[in-house]
Amino acid sequence: LARDGDPDGAVLADAVAQRRWLVTRDRGLLGHRDADRAVILIDGDDLSTQAESLSRQVPIDWRMAPMTRCLVCNRLLRPATEAERLAIPATVRGRGVPVLICDTCTKAFWPGGHERRIQRTLADFAARFGASFGNR
Repeated sequence: LARDGDPDGAVLADAVAQRRWLVTRDRGLLGHRDADRAVILIDGDDLSTQAESLSRQVPIDWRMAPMTRCLVCNRLLRPATEAERLAIPATVRGRGVPVLICDTCTKAFWPGGHERRIQRTLADFAARFGASFGNR
């Protein structure tokens, strides 16, 4: 789990140790040892261009398991307990929607208008970039 201010070398070493990809626009990371094992450098200033750049480098199923990871720390989410549901706004509880919790940062997530927008964006990426990728 990278935090703001962590040295690049430490973030890269964690990615290598965890056998994870570090997706970034930071070209400076390429100068570090083992960068070729963990760094995927993407181009673009906007989300669509970045998604296209990433899709050219690795196979991505843009619709695989959406809304299952924390937006803050990328950990898997789990269903909230009844006690945790009591801590969310009453207007959300009253809607009877599923609530997911991150065990690492304790953030709560539930469906709303933002989820519909995200699902549309992912469907668009799948249609535009889903079949295009290189061989990384």
